[in-house]
Amino acid sequence: MQTREKGNLSEAKILAALVAAGYFVSVPFGSGHKYDFVADDSTRLYRVQCKTGRVKNGALIFNSYSQSGNGATKQGYHGLADLFAVLNPESGEVYLVPVESFGTTGINLRLMPTLNGQVHKINWAVDYLLTP
Repeated sequence: MQTREKGNLSEAKILAALVAAGYFVSVPFGSGHKYDFVADDSTRLYRVQCKTGRVKNGALIFNSYSQSGNGATKQGYHGLADLFAVLNPESGEVYLVPVESFGTTGINLRLMPTLNGQVHKINWAVDYLLTP
């Protein structure tokens, strides 16, 4: 599957998960937005940037930045989006991760305990799981 096709499929699954969880979802008109959806929980509007995660070594990994077409320029989402909605392509689960809580590199959400038993300073995926 091509990158664009994978992204479209992830966006569709994330949209369905947000609606199933009770959010009202709007899609911004036009191009150039740094977010894919606006999610309304009847209290607040959230700018949502969709990401397709990769499962590796018991963690769900995704980039907290976008890259230019040639990969030379990386831009973070601080101030441009409120939440990352991350799809685990293996399980179909979606995680809502606050943009402002993380830096502008990669983010690891632990799905399984670490091999060395570390428990401090771990970002557990379950803490961000979107539940219907």
